[in-house]
Amino acid sequence: MNAIRSLVLACVAALAAGDALAQAELRAPLPQPVKIKQGMLNVPALSPLWLLPEEAAKYNIQIEMVMFQRFSDARTALVSGDLQLAAFGPQDISLALGQGAKSLLGVAGLGQGNDCLLVRKGEDVKDWKDMADKRIGIGAGSISWLKFAAGVQENGLNYNALKIVNIVGGGGNYIAALQRKEIDMAVVWQPFCAQAIVDGYGAYATLDHNHTKTVGGQIAVLAVNRPFMEQNRDAVQRLVVSYVDSLELARKDVGRWARIYAEKAGLPAPVAAEAIRTTQLDATLPLETIKRISKFLSDNGVITRDVSGEVADNYTYDFLAKATGKTPEQLGLKQ
Repeated sequence: MNAIRSLVLACVAALAAGDALAQAELRAPLPQPVKIKQGMLNVPALSPLWLLPEEAAKYNIQIEMVMFQRFSDARTALVSGDLQLAAFGPQDISLALGQGAKSLLGVAGLGQGNDCLLVRKGEDVKDWKDMADKRIGIGAGSISWLKFAAGVQENGLNYNALKIVNIVGGGGNYIAALQRKEIDMAVVWQPFCAQAIVDGYGAYATLDHNHTKTVGGQIAVLAVNRPFMEQNRDAVQRLVVSYVDSLELARKDVGRWARIYAEKAGLPAPVAAEAIRTTQLDATLPLETIKRISKFLSDNGVITRDVSGEVADNYTYDFLAKATGKTPEQLGLKQ
């Protein structure tokens, strides 16, 4: 029995040593510097990515941030190879596939939250059925709209029967329309809800559209340019390690996260703090949810064909599994 026990302990020790060696190799600097361009938006949920250049520099990777106003523009730049790395909506790779682009590869998730339903202070929308007589400001194609449209469908409402007001432009146009009483509810995202709440004229609706079966609360995915990945696997692995570490740093020090976002977005500290409050950072990549999103987009005419069967070929757990020591199943393969 002692011999068997000693053998088991030796095997456990050997496995632990092997894992430690593998992690040490993942965290070794690249022998030659690699320069990349990362697409970035001043969205609160993405603001931990401002930590990424410092983390990646530990591995001999130099990151140049390129600012964008819209996820769709960052997606286009990543498709073309003008960028090597970007985070955008969980629907964006599916949208690219619908346009015939196959040069994007999703490598990690980001978390949940960020999107919000905003009403005027003193008013409320408590249930999906309460929206029948409400004028609802939306921007078709945004992840917040996608969550809303999925919720409408799942709760048996007719989207076309609702009083939909299409709003063009940034989130500031939504809260301006709410102030002018042109709409009764805005299907929007942070920091615009936070701005309205801190300024005293807005309130979160009781109804929360971050809990649909189709979309859940997903915010974004981290993606790389596939040709870049094929030529620079070691660099991509260290980028994902750096990304996971950046999310963890933000989770552990929410005050620092809020200060970074306030500085980069030029927002007052109370607005920045409120904007990140409801976001849960998590690198889990829920593949089945992304497939459901893809099917929903095609069923509702947002993309011209169903690409849900192609989704799995455009995401990988290889880098995230090595960075976290978790299995693809633990990281969302069947979620």
